[in-house]
Amino acid sequence: MKNFLFLVLILLLNCYANVKPNPIEGCKRIMGMPGPEDMAIDRDTGFLYVSSHERRGELVDGKLFQLNLNSTNEPVASLINTNYPPKFHPHGMSLVKINGKSFLYVISHSNLEDPTHTIEVFKIEKEKLSHIETIQSETLISPNDLQVIPDGRIFVSNDRGTGGMFRATIEAVFGIKRSQISYFDGKKWKLFENPVTFGNGILYRKIGDKEYLYRAATTPEKIYKYEMVQNGSEISLKEIKVFELKEGPDNLEEDEEGNIYFAAHKSMFRFLNHKDDPNYPSPSQVLVMDKNETIKEIYANDGKEIPASSTGLRYKNKLYISQVFNPFILSCPLK
Repeated sequence: MKNFLFLVLILLLNCYANVKPNPIEGCKRIMGMPGPEDMAIDRDTGFLYVSSHERRGELVDGKLFQLNLNSTNEPVASLINTNYPPKFHPHGMSLVKINGKSFLYVISHSNLEDPTHTIEVFKIEKEKLSHIETIQSETLISPNDLQVIPDGRIFVSNDRGTGGMFRATIEAVFGIKRSQISYFDGKKWKLFENPVTFGNGILYRKIGDKEYLYRAATTPEKIYKYEMVQNGSEISLKEIKVFELKEGPDNLEEDEEGNIYFAAHKSMFRFLNHKDDPNYPSPSQVLVMDKNETIKEIYANDGKEIPASSTGLRYKNKLYISQVFNPFILSCPLK
């Protein structure tokens, strides 16, 4: 029985999974950002914002970085000096323009032992950021990623249900669906139904007069598509499509042309080993879903060029790839 359970665990975590190399020639590392897990781009100014902190070992405060992607020289990561809130440990982030003003919303986990979670709001003025608000809600159970839209609504993807890390591990390994979406309609918070296993990246799109949410689910290796349905004064989600993948999707990012880019993890076993050892390679992939919702891989390596990829973001003719732990992102030219 023990041997059977061990084999099941190996299969569920893709313990020995490798990727077939699919390189992009000319990729360069941009150094200096510990644990650059998520990125957000201001497409009007060309400034890239990076959520960064040391995600191994003892919990230390994190920071935000910015890069000028329109610079005539190679972009350099610049630390943003601002009035950071206490115990700032940034994770997912979303850049939004509301009434002509730019804001960066950042998930922060203040204490991993007894977790409390917030959304920290920064106002962007030229190249400077100032912290202006802390948002809290009981629905922020374990927030991983979020998207804020110009009318002030907020969508947050929780990656697990209530309970400790042991319960979260059981959920992820055995496909128990308990991670829900937190939703702020401008007045109040609620949890949508439609739980998934290990909810991750989230993306809002409006096509015509219809609104949709795309949501990554990492360990079941799926992306869910929902239509937002108005029921009187309440909004609900109707699942309309499930994209079956062969790798675990992470953050979702839309480019200028409406294509959705996302990084992915081939092996959670190797990812967890990489968490403990920066030199242990964890495969990285970036895929793109085009406007016809056809998905193809555009980059893959076995973890030596960049391990544990978390975000793939396209800006103009470059693909920027971030990762969960090691202190750099990758800049790759696109044809």
